[in-house]
Amino acid sequence: METTYRLLAQDGTTIADPGSAHEDTLLDAVDRLHAGLERVDAFTWLSGWAAADAVQRAMQRLLAQEDDATSIAEMVDCLDELSAIPQALRRRAWETFRGRFEPRYEHDWMRAQALRGALVVAQDDPVLLRRLQAYLLDVATDDSGAYLRHVAKVSGAILRRYPDDDFRALLMRLTGTGAAADEAAFALGLDRLQEGLKARTHAELTSALTAAQDWFRLSVAKSEERSDAALHSICTSVLINVQVRGLHAELIFDLTKLRRAAITYAAYAQHRHSATSWLGVSSRERFHWLSMATRLAVISQTVAKGVWLQAATVIEEELLAIFFAGERVFSRPDAHGMELLGRQALIQSLTRRRYCLQVLDQWLVENAASDLAAGVVQLRASVQQSLEEALHRSPFDESTGGRLVDYLKQSGLDETTAAMTAAQIDASVDRNQAVSPLWSALMEQLSGCSDYEHGQPRVLLENMCTFLLRFLEFRANSGRSTDPSSEYVFRRGANLPVEHDLQLDFLKFLAMVDATSFRAEASDIGGGRADIAIEYRGVRTIVEVKKDDDVPCNATLAARYAGQATGYLTTGVRFGFLLVLDLTDRNGHQPHLCEQISVERKVPDGSQVEYHIVVARVQAKRKTPHQLR
Repeated sequence: METTYRLLAQDGTTIADPGSAHEDTLLDAVDRLHAGLERVDAFTWLSGWAAADAVQRAMQRLLAQEDDATSIAEMVDCLDELSAIPQALRRRAWETFRGRFEPRYEHDWMRAQALRGALVVAQDDPVLLRRLQAYLLDVATDDSGAYLRHVAKVSGAILRRYPDDDFRALLMRLTGTGAAADEAAFALGLDRLQEGLKARTHAELTSALTAAQDWFRLSVAKSEERSDAALHSICTSVLINVQVRGLHAELIFDLTKLRRAAITYAAYAQHRHSATSWLGVSSRERFHWLSMATRLAVISQTVAKGVWLQAATVIEEELLAIFFAGERVFSRPDAHGMELLGRQALIQSLTRRRYCLQVLDQWLVENAASDLAAGVVQLRASVQQSLEEALHRSPFDESTGGRLVDYLKQSGLDETTAAMTAAQIDASVDRNQAVSPLWSALMEQLSGCSDYEHGQPRVLLENMCTFLLRFLEFRANSGRSTDPSSEYVFRRGANLPVEHDLQLDFLKFLAMVDATSFRAEASDIGGGRADIAIEYRGVRTIVEVKKDDDVPCNATLAARYAGQATGYLTTGVRFGFLLVLDLTDRNGHQPHLCEQISVERKVPDGSQVEYHIVVARVQAKRKTPHQLR
């Protein structure tokens, strides 16, 4: 409260205590104030006695009299800072704001500030909030674009507090308007992030993060400079990367992007909302997502080091923060999705490095009385259990693989690595036998490729065909009960899967089978961004992922999309891969495996070079066998 401010009564005396002044005296005093700054100062000063009914009427009079949008914005800021807005003042201010944002003849800036004011007074009043929600749902998309941006922002703030499909539909409609598209897309991205935060399964988490990333990318594309959406897009990219591949060394490159995006955002960000304002929630949550993504990128480097120079700091500040992400990063008890992602990535990484258990044991010895000890015990127990399960699933001893182990040891591998590699080969025999006839047919068709006769390109081609066939076989047989991530191929009706569902599914599969180096959404390849980039000892190729709802055969798919695939291959090998989500409705049936994969040839326009494209498709809109007729 500004103690030097003076409000003068009609007789020239100072009104020192407006809380005890007569209503007529206050109203007369504010009526004589000039528009603009004088009214704003008076409004701010009077807010110190907002509990008094006479003061509330005087504040409402100032709101009603002021015609300058900037001054109204200052008054809204003042209301936003009040610890508690009296009920009577809420209702009076609401009517004033409603009279400013509803008429379309009012100036856009005035309507926008009045709409913001309406949210401020309504956010703790269920009756007013329902009225505001009803108004927003009825807003026409042919309204002023500048005003619709604020409609999208306020709608997004309400959606984060009260998830509602009608508000999602409103925002989706607004993504089709020019000026409001980026704001609406950003709000939808935040909504899907919130779903990811509360996810209970990896399938739910993957779906939410992928959808959120798509909305953030759309927001960036629809705007000239949207640093907040760009920052969120990079954060979700890191989270998806960790979800698919775990903690790996290449995350260090994402850390550089995160820092650059955070600096850009901080340079342009305006934090003018109070701690309790719904409009300020997205700014506060942004820090949590940035913190989570940054910690994952940093930890990927830490756990890879054989020696932790500051073990206590690593355990207390890094490992526990990710293991208990809901409590220590997001400060939310319902952040199941991030704990699901963080714990899985952390445990898998620590399981590969057994010395971590010794470090955790030593910390417990030295810090048995610490408040953090219980958390470290839980982390250690999870890693130990993962190790035991891994040994149970893939046992090996001196007799495993026999001669193969000896051969691998003679090739320079240590005994443990040789035994583990032999066990992997042994476990792969049955899976490979199921698809070996098709593999032979593919190799015969690919033998005419110019790169097939060379050693490393041939190894890459053979491995990728193996992985593709095993993926198709796995996805064709796995049901939802044993593999919840297969849900998308059984989805029918309005909420059909998208190509990102297939892309992430295949990326997960590649990570599980220890495939050669691969990257999702790799840029600067053929002048564009490849869905999946594959590399083996300097040989590079790509997997292009598509969806199509009219697929008569693989040759048709090649005619439609092989041109794009070859566009990424103009400086390397002359073979690539096309993976298609088949949305053709076959009454729930799926084709035989031999119909789902083939080798097609493509000579791009203006070129004489022939490319070999391995086309594979995954059938969607499926039914379980007992549902088929």
